Amino acid sequence: MPPKHTTADLHLKDRVGSIFDQLMPIFATLAALLVGAILLLLLGANPLTAYGALAQGAFGSFNALAETLVKSIPLLLVGLGTCIAYRGSVTNIGGEGQMIIGAILSTWFGLTFTELPGWLAIIIAMLLGILGGMIWGGIPGILKAYFNVNEILSTVMMNAIAVQIMNFLMRGPMIDPVQREAASQIPQTARLLESYRLPRLSPTRLHLGLAA
Repeated sequence: MPPKHTTADLHLKDRVGSIFDQLMPIFATLAALLVGAILLLLLGANPLTAYGALAQGAFGSFNALAETLVKSIPLLLVGLGTCIAYRGSVTNIGGEGQMIIGAILSTWFGLTFTELPGWLAIIIAMLLGILGGMIWGGIPGILKAYFNVNEILSTVMMNAIAVQIMNFLMRGPMIDPVQREAASQIPQTARLLESYRLPRLSPTRLHLGLAA
């Protein structure tokens, strides 16, 4: 007969499993760094020098740390959003595309409605960003619910479509008018008004979005 597990054994197993789950992000990060180091060695570069430069660029000064936080804010918000899908046992790999479509709508609004008060423009832009992400994430949801399409595949493909839409708009309808006339066009929109931007928390570009 197989050995019987006591209640204490089961509790210990659960605790070990919980600790392992909590440490999994650390293990994944170390594994990624190890793979990166191997690739750098194959390319003839010093991994310690490369990772040192990476750390210096991200955390080496107050301004570098602020820039790292600025870039991490939208990614953290997208990560929190995908947690809702995972709690519902749905694998959403489409965060990138949903963020891009939301950003396109928010940017279009900011470039089009320039007469609105800044506080009102920011609120509407945020709502449009949420709406854009909802619509883009809802398409795979409909395909899953009504046609049993695998959400992993559909959300990944929606990412690629969103990137191509962004590239088209940045090089066409939404391109900066100055760049349109330039010999070497840079795919970017015109600058948004200062009133359309979130208040900054310091002399750097770190803004109030950090509080979210």
